[in-house]
Amino acid sequence: MELDWVVVSIEGFRRWGRFALFIVLAAAIGGGIFYYLHEPDSVKAERVLQRASALQEEVRRTGVTEGLASEYEQASRLLTEARNDFQRRDYSPCIARGEDALKRFELLAGLLTREFTGSAQIVSLQGRVEVQRANQTGWETAKEKQHLNNGDFIKTSVDGSADLLFSDGTVYRVGSDSLLEVHRGARGGKQGSGGEVKVRVGQVNVYTVTSPSLVVTDAASAEVDSDSRAGVEVLEDSSTTVAAYAGRAQVTSAKGEKVELGTQQAVGAAADGTLGQRRAVPDVPILEEPRANAMVNMDAADRVELRWREVAGSTGYHLQVARSRLFNAPLEVDSAGRKPTTATLRLLRTGTYYWRVAALGVERVRSEWSPPRPFKAFSGPRVQELADTTPARLVVQRPTQMGHFFLVQGVTEPGAVVTVNGEAVAVTGDGSFKKAVMFNREGWNTIVVRATDPAGNTSEYRESVLVEAD
Repeated sequence: MELDWVVVSIEGFRRWGRFALFIVLAAAIGGGIFYYLHEPDSVKAERVLQRASALQEEVRRTGVTEGLASEYEQASRLLTEARNDFQRRDYSPCIARGEDALKRFELLAGLLTREFTGSAQIVSLQGRVEVQRANQTGWETAKEKQHLNNGDFIKTSVDGSADLLFSDGTVYRVGSDSLLEVHRGARGGKQGSGGEVKVRVGQVNVYTVTSPSLVVTDAASAEVDSDSRAGVEVLEDSSTTVAAYAGRAQVTSAKGEKVELGTQQAVGAAADGTLGQRRAVPDVPILEEPRANAMVNMDAADRVELRWREVAGSTGYHLQVARSRLFNAPLEVDSAGRKPTTATLRLLRTGTYYWRVAALGVERVRSEWSPPRPFKAFSGPRVQELADTTPARLVVQRPTQMGHFFLVQGVTEPGAVVTVNGEAVAVTGDGSFKKAVMFNREGWNTIVVRATDPAGNTSEYRESVLVEAD
């Protein structure tokens, strides 16, 4: 009897084994992807409901703050409607409502986790904004949805600004060239708080909802009451001006002096902590000429006249003209203390200009800025865009609600001017924009977004939103 021996390489077995394993895994992954893409609506609906229900329970156990209670209730109603759709075997609307509820619960979970408790969150920013973590010396570029904890610093450059959100819905809008510290973290859970910040230099506007919030400087502290809007400005020498634009605020100096501010009232604190007299905040000037997006032909005249309406009780006006709607340096014009309500500018180059005016009161008290208004200077033959009659492109996502606070996002034509409820919004180079909106009034409110292109064509988006009692 003869025996034939066949010699097979072990490495060959390994190579073929790896190849077979790869084939099996690829088939399994491909099958899984195919099943997911062709998943029956009934299975997908059940999966979405399970995820949303689990997240709803997680949010409930964490504890919903008063400022976010209405958003939780709205998400819960959507989930209930989705469950009713599932019982009726109406799977398409079930999936749509379930996914909407899921996104809302995910947002709430992100705001109510331990990571957010005791901190603020950056919800939007423009230009250069940096963050320095507590007990560190280096600065890092700030990012949207980034959390700021006790002891963290946030710094904006001359072209930067940022919106910070605390767990109770309080919004801090940090102006350009500012430095502030999250001095004490917000309290999460069922009794949220607006936290406390210390402004080292620069300007911050505070929008409160259900809780008061505290702004501290070296010269004074300002407790902004609930349902209020206030501005705090700190100069290089630490002298401070606090203005209540709506609602109330209590100002306490470093020496212990106190003063109560009502709507359209302000007070200054010297660097040594001495409080001045309570003063009236002037009304916001109304811009008249030139109209928004007006075209100025420099071949005919290289000058343009700016005109605004007189404000009763003002001592003068602060006019700014810039090439950027953020009014970053260098400004074309930065003239404070001027008396007349007109200004004549000599235009040295073509392009788009933006201008705004604030009314001045006594002791450095200034009104809020008027909404920026653009005009465009050109030379040479009229370009085609002057005859453009097509409405500006405007696409707005459904506003995201967090209690009294709404986040509005969308896209328009590059170069267009966008306002949300009359307030100007920064538009990026690709036309996208984002704006935080807050309503103090309960019930139905309207969000109005307008986009105006350089030719003056305007498009409008309106959305009614419900703010419910906490």
